[in-house]
Amino acid sequence: MIRSGEVVEKADGMLGVVFERPEMCAHCGGCLHKHCSRVQIKGEAEIGDTVEVDMPDGEVVKASALMYIVPVCAFLLGLLLAWAIYRGGTVKMAEDLFYAVCGVAACALGLSMVWVVDKKLRKAQKWQPRLVAVHKPGEAGKK
Repeated sequence: MIRSGEVVEKADGMLGVVFERPEMCAHCGGCLHKHCSRVQIKGEAEIGDTVEVDMPDGEVVKASALMYIVPVCAFLLGLLLAWAIYRGGTVKMAEDLFYAVCGVAACALGLSMVWVVDKKLRKAQKWQPRLVAVHKPGEAGKK
């Protein structure tokens, strides 16, 4: 998917590009009602330029799934583990508190796993957005 955005930051060969939210996302609310998203990308352009960025569709979906599904599954597994342990009768803590502690601890473990995987995936070229075109302000080819 190629998206157009505006360069708002430039430092050390990296560009900060801001994208307006697509019309198809207007009613979703999944991004907590932010009107734009931001990405760091390698490339050469000036602040104020409009750039076209190729966002790797499949990888964006996979990354989103990883970010949301892993912690939720870890939380649910933590609750299941807490239930199994509590049934054994060896825990001397309030049942709800024990479930909450186990669920939150498992969720934190899931988030740390996502963080580790994210650090590795950031280095993989196929997961990176790619600069396709740069349009100067007022240029005729600007979309």
